[in-house]
Amino acid sequence: MNLADFDLNLLKTLLVLLQEKNTRKAAERLGVSQAAVSRALAKIRGSFDDPLFVRQARGLKLTDKAVELEQQLPKVLGLLEATLQGDEFNPSTLTGRFRLAINSYLSESHGLKIALAIMQDAPNIEFELYSYSPTTESQLINQELDAGISFYPIEVSKELRQIPVAKAIVGGICNASHQLAGSTIKLNQLLDYPLAGMILPGYNNQFMQIQQLFTEGVKLQPKFRSQQLSNILKYTSQTNAVCVAPHTTMEGLAKDDYAFIHFEDPEQRLNLDISLNFSNNQHRSAKYLWLEKVVKSCFSSANSPQ
Repeated sequence: MNLADFDLNLLKTLLVLLQEKNTRKAAERLGVSQAAVSRALAKIRGSFDDPLFVRQARGLKLTDKAVELEQQLPKVLGLLEATLQGDEFNPSTLTGRFRLAINSYLSESHGLKIALAIMQDAPNIEFELYSYSPTTESQLINQELDAGISFYPIEVSKELRQIPVAKAIVGGICNASHQLAGSTIKLNQLLDYPLAGMILPGYNNQFMQIQQLFTEGVKLQPKFRSQQLSNILKYTSQTNAVCVAPHTTMEGLAKDDYAFIHFEDPEQRLNLDISLNFSNNQHRSAKYLWLEKVVKSCFSSANSPQ
C-alpha cells in the first residue's frame, strides 16, 4: 500500500471495526450511518488489497492481515494521540464514548462518583461503565476500553501501566446493631460468625482471598457469596453475618444501617493499593494525567477509614 494515497481519516473507522467486528456497532460508536461505515470499509479493503473482514453468522471474522492490524494499530494511534496532545489538553473537547472498567467492590462505592466527575470535565462524551473482568486486560491493551480501576498490584501484561491512585484496608461490614460494629478484632474471631463476600470473576471464584491470611488447616466456609454487592448488603442487614470488604465500600452506605469492623493486622497484609490501569502507549499523556487527577480526587476520602 502507498501511504501517500491512503486517507488517514479511515484509520479511526478501521480501529473501531477491528474492536467491534460488526458494522452496525461500529457505526453506533462512530456516530455515523451503517452505510457510511460500509463505504469506508470498501475503501480500506481496496487500500490494503485484503478483505480484512469475512462475514459470518455473528459479525465479522478477521483475516490474517486484520489480526496483525488489530495488534498494532491501537499502539500506533495511541502514540500519535499522545504526541499530538503534547502538554495541552482540554477534556471539554473529548467526544464519543468513554469506556471505564471498575472492580465490582469499587464500582458499587465509587463508580457513579467517578463517572459524574469525568462527565463534568468532559460533557460531550458518552460514558460507559463496565465490571472489571478476565477480558479487561486485553480490552485495555487493544484500547477497546479507555481505562480500568482495580486493586494493585495484579499480574498484568507489560503493555499496561498501573498507577496507584488510592489505598484501601480490608475489614468487615456488618449491620449497625451487630455486636462487633465499630470494633477491632482478631481475624480468628471471624470464624464465630457467618461470612459473606463478593465473587469477582477471574480473581476469587474458588475461595475468599482473605483465606490466605489464616493458618494452615483453617478453612473459611462463607455462608453467602454473590457477584452483586447489593445482595450481600441486604443479607448482612438481616443477619449477624460479616461481609469481608475494603473500607471504601462504606462510602455511600447509611451509617445508621451499616458499620465497619477493623481486623488486627500488625504486618499490614490487609492494606491494598487501588490503581488506574491503561495502555502503556498513553503513559504521561496529558489526557491520562487528567484522568489520574480526577480518579484520585474521587478516592480522596479513601485514605481515612472510619
